[in-house]
Amino acid sequence: MAVAPEASASAKCHGFKYDAFLSFRGEDTRTTFTTDLFQALKAADLKPFMDDDGIKRGNTITSELEEAIQNSRVSIIIFSENYASSSWCLNELLYIFDQYRSKTKTHGILPLFYHVDPSIVRLKVRADDKRENQFKKELDEHEKRFGKEKVDQWREVLISCGLVAGFPFPKQKYSFPIDFIDDIVRTTGKEVGISIKEAPVFRYDVLLSYESMDNRENFIELLDGELRSSNFIPFKAESNGMDREEDDTSELMDAAISRSRSSIIVFSGNYAYSPRCLDQLLKMFEYSSETKRLVIIPVFYQVSKDQIRMQAENLAASLRGMYKKQFEREKVERWKEAIKGVAQLPAAEAFSGAATKRHLKQIVKAIEEKADRRPRKLPPV
Repeated sequence: MAVAPEASASAKCHGFKYDAFLSFRGEDTRTTFTTDLFQALKAADLKPFMDDDGIKRGNTITSELEEAIQNSRVSIIIFSENYASSSWCLNELLYIFDQYRSKTKTHGILPLFYHVDPSIVRLKVRADDKRENQFKKELDEHEKRFGKEKVDQWREVLISCGLVAGFPFPKQKYSFPIDFIDDIVRTTGKEVGISIKEAPVFRYDVLLSYESMDNRENFIELLDGELRSSNFIPFKAESNGMDREEDDTSELMDAAISRSRSSIIVFSGNYAYSPRCLDQLLKMFEYSSETKRLVIIPVFYQVSKDQIRMQAENLAASLRGMYKKQFEREKVERWKEAIKGVAQLPAAEAFSGAATKRHLKQIVKAIEEKADRRPRKLPPV
């Protein structure tokens, strides 16, 4: 079954089912860049079509994909290192370009050169590059199997696509693929007549919320290191300017929440007694409940669920005893509701002893399963 949401208003009003068809080499980018792009397009209220692994592949594309291309306003072609090695991709590209060159001129194309120089797609070799053109090499190999006539068609369409203004991936401009995706989503919106000021693409895989005074045995640092070694991009709230009690941190926290795919809330002995932590918790809980975009995973570090529930019940009295400031009753009740709501979610891990490698790996596994997110490999620096 192909992955495709219901048609957008923009696509429908122009007689199309989808805003964008994604053409890509699955082994190169399916679980990393292309999945991120697909999710970002959906988050921007665009309707993309992305095939899945269930489609039977051969040397010719299926009627299902031909129909999807015909019913898409634009095709986003993700040229990656091994794109030309697939006869499937090349035939798909040929069909896309036929639609692009049709008399009706209703189908657009947007080439993306993902770690591939456009000159490679044009089957040229730059004077300063001594390496063999990988696309040209693959086509020469295809010619032995499919014949010169067929491969010449592929050559022609690759050269033509390489000449279309698209999106190269220059390392000096984009630090992470998400910045690249922001530009692509806005451009796609422009192509289909939708103004997108900021593409709501995920910038972080995991937002870590915790009380630093309870960070025994450097638990947060160990967890952050395990996440990074597993190719996740974490955001530590206290290490990114949100460890102060200032109002100007609110906007930063809102941005971090909206750009995070999941959040780990590390409940510890003093977490529920920190107004800063409680505000973070409340923002994440309400955002998750409203949008369903943020997956919250609680971790009980050196405390039990019952202890956290007890903290919630006695919250008002505890805060009055710890702070001179009188907190509004309504705010305290919302804090209590958020604590109880998050505490009853399936936990990644609960333990009372020192953190171990096993604990950390279980937390990472929970992120992969609950947030439906495989680790992504960052582009080379």
